[in-house]
Amino acid sequence: MSYIKGSTLEKLIQKQVKYWENYKKIEAEKEERIRPFITISREYGCVVSPLSRQLAKALNEYEGIENWESYDRNLLEEIVKDTGVSEKLIETIDTKKREEMTELMRGFLTDYPPQVTAYKQLVKTVRSLCIHGRAIIVGRAGVVITHGLKYGLHIRFVAPLSYRIKRIMEVGSFKDKLEAEKFVEKKDRERHDFLNQYIKFDAENPASYDLTINVARFTDQEMIDAIIGALKSKGYLEK
Repeated sequence: MSYIKGSTLEKLIQKQVKYWENYKKIEAEKEERIRPFITISREYGCVVSPLSRQLAKALNEYEGIENWESYDRNLLEEIVKDTGVSEKLIETIDTKKREEMTELMRGFLTDYPPQVTAYKQLVKTVRSLCIHGRAIIVGRAGVVITHGLKYGLHIRFVAPLSYRIKRIMEVGSFKDKLEAEKFVEKKDRERHDFLNQYIKFDAENPASYDLTINVARFTDQEMIDAIIGALKSKGYLEK
């Protein structure tokens, strides 16, 4: 993984398992609580995983808790790969919400190629995390997976092609600008085709999101402030 390894990952998972189990106890007590979550969609080259971790830290500081966590592709894949952890997470969801999840999956991700079938466990994991709340889901079609869930804030990060090319040259192994441009365009096309063909979702439609932010025009702190402000205005934060 890029930033969480070994015992650090295990500690994070243990902390989250306790949070999930506590959720189950609260559900059993029929206590209705606001459980906000965030999904992040982005054009390829908008590097937002570091921002999402900063956002989780800022939200924990704002609410005086430790429950907000950012889940990027690497961390989600680790959870899904560990079947025991993933299943333990799903088991903490009550029967009604599990049935809703099954109905959602009947609506898409059926009778499709192997790469989509393999996506089903990820769908269960992401939706369960968001039902528990205080999860920031980076990519993975989170806005689609969480369809119908209350208390979600759905964000789309965009940037001019020139900015995105520059960013992947900074963080990746590309030295040639033309090669980087072709790669960005290829990844954009692959993402669009997958979502449009198999999940029937147009990721480029701004109406699918609550906020669309041009990352080329804001600092990380400005974006974090805007997102926290949006959560506050919707009454999703405890303070």
